[in-house]
Amino acid sequence: MAPRSGRIAVGVDVGGTKVLAAVFDRKGRVLGRAKTPTDLSGPAPFLDSLSEVIKEALGTAGLTLKQAAGVGVGCPGLIDAARGILLSSANIPFLRQFPLAKALSRRTGRPAAVENDVNAGLYGEFRFGAARGIRHAAGFFLGTGIGGALILDGRLYRGATGAAGEFGHQFVDPFGPLCGCGNRGCVEAVCGRPAISAEAAVLAARRQAPHLLKKGGTDITKIKSGALAKAAESDSAVRRLLQNKAAALSIAVGNVANILNPELIVLGGGLVEAMPGFFAREVRQAVRSHAMPGILASLRIAEAALGDHAVAAGAAALALEA
Repeated sequence: MAPRSGRIAVGVDVGGTKVLAAVFDRKGRVLGRAKTPTDLSGPAPFLDSLSEVIKEALGTAGLTLKQAAGVGVGCPGLIDAARGILLSSANIPFLRQFPLAKALSRRTGRPAAVENDVNAGLYGEFRFGAARGIRHAAGFFLGTGIGGALILDGRLYRGATGAAGEFGHQFVDPFGPLCGCGNRGCVEAVCGRPAISAEAAVLAARRQAPHLLKKGGTDITKIKSGALAKAAESDSAVRRLLQNKAAALSIAVGNVANILNPELIVLGGGLVEAMPGFFAREVRQAVRSHAMPGILASLRIAEAALGDHAVAAGAAALALEA
């Protein structure tokens, strides 16, 4: 039986290279989905491609836009969620101060909500995944960068300008590499996937990681999360490198735990998904050196449960609630 009108919503995860649209019911079940490359040729083609992939996702579920309560979008960048405005995004530079919710609503004929993608990802876990039933949670999402998000008292915490939760820009190494934000030693510059790939490539070049050298060579653009995971199974030097990065990440996790005292810290993103169990285990062990014992006693560290549906699920939930 098809869901009744208003009981489903479409969540859209906008990435730098692809867009995923998925249809969810109120229990977070995926009813249909579709993907398309991100059209970065300008505002109109970008919005057209979003509209089409939304319709395609609904079509795979045998549904139409008229049956959707709304559309939610998780988008990288600084977002004014209350007004549905994309203030700025490094991944979509032609959209600045752009009323994305209003523009998408006009194209689809449905109410639209817009949220930062990492916020949406943690919110998806809060509603349907690893953080379900939790009132206070923080999220670290490890990929090309390290994104962060906060849920306090059961609500997304966005801060004064919508930029709260930039955990990837905590200072962890005074002699660390230059970060994209312009500072040195940020946890993102130390523990983001490009930084790990670069150090792994050096290990391969020195013949200390023979499996990685054979499979991926020394080109860091080819050393993705999956390649690192495979190499760690055979190359002890790569495994130690990943353990060291998890230990550095635990400094940032400990800082967040000490300041905010959450019940749960969720670890997600491509790096975590490629190595199930690894980062949560390593961070759990290392964070003991950085978080206060009384805080650790009530803190749980868990991996995200929704995988690549987390952002879309959170965006859809926000659309249903709006």
